[in-house]
Amino acid sequence: MIHPPSLQKGDTIAIVAPAGRIDSAIIAQAGHRIAQMGYRVKLGSSLSRHHYNFSSTDYNRRSDFQQMMDDDEVKAILCTRGGYGAIRFVDELDFTGILAHPKWLIGFSDITVLHAAFLKQGLATIHGPMCKSFLNYTETGADIEILFSFLQGESPQYMINTHPANRLGTTKGSLVGGNLSLLMALRGTRYDFDPRGKILFIEDVDEYLYHLDRMMLNLKLGGVLQKLSGLVVGQFTDMKDNETPFGESIEEIIYKNVKDYNYPVAFNFPAGHVETNYPLIFGEETELVVKENEVALVAL
Repeated sequence: MIHPPSLQKGDTIAIVAPAGRIDSAIIAQAGHRIAQMGYRVKLGSSLSRHHYNFSSTDYNRRSDFQQMMDDDEVKAILCTRGGYGAIRFVDELDFTGILAHPKWLIGFSDITVLHAAFLKQGLATIHGPMCKSFLNYTETGADIEILFSFLQGESPQYMINTHPANRLGTTKGSLVGGNLSLLMALRGTRYDFDPRGKILFIEDVDEYLYHLDRMMLNLKLGGVLQKLSGLVVGQFTDMKDNETPFGESIEEIIYKNVKDYNYPVAFNFPAGHVETNYPLIFGEETELVVKENEVALVAL
């Protein structure tokens, strides 16, 4: 797995909008914060060319992203937000330039699609906070601090609280995953991940409980869950139920689908669609240790 070079103060971070539209004021504020931290900022040319629900047309979004992939001056690519849109152009990306001069991809949610594409090329990526998180940086900026420590060469070493639904154990494997709905959208495509020996991270937002059940059953029936070496469950935010209750909680839905396997499972990892979104490095060999009194997720 290729780890892009660490960033130094004065290096350039590109900001691009590969999916949903976003207020230009949020982009400006994020850029200002990054500049205050000692980095140069390069903005995509179509950040504010709103096209219906998208930040711009498919062509413009792809061109912007490709330009930053190919720009040797750029050391990291920060996505503005998720929403929807990356899957509409991912198959047109050319990785020749970025493989010659690797750089970090940063984002989550719809950016799961781009993480998957980068991982298929052997490039490690950072699942982490995007532009909105910089607005709260001075108040609740732990995730931003950790993100930039990763960019500067540090490795993840998390100790998180336990959860009653956890399954104890120790495992090692390459960390993969992202937004569960997007992982499902990639099932059966060239960007689907190989689950063998992997530690899978999942999160989601604004889904019905029965949708979650259906997605987990897909992973189980397809043999994905059986082949994992571990499971890290992030935040499932603003989940919905029907007027007639589904009858199972988020934890119950997930656990029943992995109960027949022996690998460790850690619930409630603080990453996903939440105010403080702790970054993870996808593609990195990681150790997951789930004990009764603590949970550790540590890069090897």
